[in-house]
Amino acid sequence: MDRLNQQNSRFEPLSDSALRAKDPDFDAWLSQQLQFDEPYLDDGGFCERVMAQLPPPSRRSERRATRAQYGAVVAASAIVAWQFPFDQVLTEAVQQTISLYSLVGLGVLASLVAMTGGIVAARRG
Repeated sequence: MDRLNQQNSRFEPLSDSALRAKDPDFDAWLSQQLQFDEPYLDDGGFCERVMAQLPPPSRRSERRATRAQYGAVVAASAIVAWQFPFDQVLTEAVQQTISLYSLVGLGVLASLVAMTGGIVAARRG
């Protein structure tokens, strides 16, 4: 406990100008506070052994994650469709003499591309 109090006592409080990042020494103060001078705790390879003993992810868990991603996309799309003012858009589209089928087709295509991109990005990340 004494060591913790000793560590906390070395931190100096910031002035108002430093908090607003107008102090020229702010960067120096910040880098000083972010220095980690604690010694490395050797665990004798414990973490590596535990990680090596963990089972690899199963195909079932990967499929479950993929289904969850698709479910999230469908749920989000349903919420957006529920909130979207279709009647106003259709009325405006008719008034603008834009082909309704091309407008809807373009919207559906853009949505599918965005959802597919999100799923691909999530699987790679």
